Amino acid sequence: MGIFFGWIIFSFVVGFVGSGRKIGFWGAFFLSLLLSPLIGLIIALVSKDKEDEAYKEKILHAQKSQQETLNNLSQSKQSESSTKSIADELEKLKKLREENSITEDEFVKLRNKVINS
Repeated sequence: MGIFFGWIIFSFVVGFVGSGRKIGFWGAFFLSLLLSPLIGLIIALVSKDKEDEAYKEKILHAQKSQQETLNNLSQSKQSESSTKSIADELEKLKKLREENSITEDEFVKLRNKVINS
């Protein structure tokens, strides 16, 4: 009779250990009742901690958010740099033409080359 009560009491203890874990109180308690309190305790301790799982999920969400922000920034920087570089090249060509460093034909050829690239 003493073994029976000890078994149930230790099963409750294992259930309390399992309550903070993914297995939960009732899962750990019933495993302890069916198998043994020692095996139930081992399974409960191997089960993942609820707080760790929530923390990992929070970190994963933050990393995904950061990656999306970086991707958006990278795309906007690329589009700005390509637009600026074409505009800058056209400004340089215009200055060269105004200074008579290049002819009108050269200006047209270089302008078309910059625009088409």
